[in-house]
Amino acid sequence: MNKILPPFPLTVILILSLISLVVIHVFDLDFYFANLIYSSHQAWVYKEAWITTELLHRYAKYLLILCYLIFVIWSFISYFKNRFDLYPRIVLMIALLVGTMTVSTLKHILNVDCPWDLIQFGGNKPFMSLWAYKSEFLPSSGCFPSAHASAGFTLISTYYYFRLFKPEYKNIALGVTLFIGFGFGLAQQFRGAHFISHDITSLIVCIIINHFIFSLAFSGKKYRH
Repeated sequence: MNKILPPFPLTVILILSLISLVVIHVFDLDFYFANLIYSSHQAWVYKEAWITTELLHRYAKYLLILCYLIFVIWSFISYFKNRFDLYPRIVLMIALLVGTMTVSTLKHILNVDCPWDLIQFGGNKPFMSLWAYKSEFLPSSGCFPSAHASAGFTLISTYYYFRLFKPEYKNIALGVTLFIGFGFGLAQQFRGAHFISHDITSLIVCIIINHFIFSLAFSGKKYRH
């Protein structure tokens, strides 16, 4: 497995994501899209809506956690029954966790507020860039990158897993990952919890983390496709 660059589809996605962040910054698209959502009612009308708050935020997160636990339990039960190689599944379990944990750690380290915290969107704080947050406005809301979107984007690990062991499913895994990640991210944007750049950054982090883990785990091993 290539240690430097991700597989071709992910390399393209990574490059497009980095270009998108530059375009978003230059043309101030974070505020443009947030204002489209906010300005129609001068409020975040979906902030407490059932579909965004309960279905796509709370229950969807619980469902992913449940699926992860079922996968862990099923893997170990299957191992003791059939004695297959458990190592690849352990790598997958670790990669799934580390992606979201990395984004969550960054959220707590970096001082960034949510759109709903900002004065222009009904909050009480001025906008400050990532590198110029003033201490008098601490604590920040810790809204960058998007942890909820990362819960979907960390499924990039399933793309790597299937690429190694079931290549016929790898593109399906990638499509499902992007659908869930951007779906979660869009729901949070409509609530006023994140800007679009927060979601794209989560995608970038998850691709890099997963590529590093799988490259390290399978470097020099026989698992190659």
